[in-house]
Amino acid sequence: KLRGPSFVNLEILPEMLRGHKMSDVVAIIGSLDIVLGEVDR
Repeated sequence: KLRGPSFVNLEILPEMLRGHKMSDVVAIIGSLDIVLGEVDR
């Protein structure tokens, strides 16, 4: 099974968001540079 780099970035998302405010979530997700076409494989 192949996983794209964006999928790996999404797996760490719960750890990255822990302890941050909801207003910071948009900036954190935007910094991951997720390509949804890769995640959908």
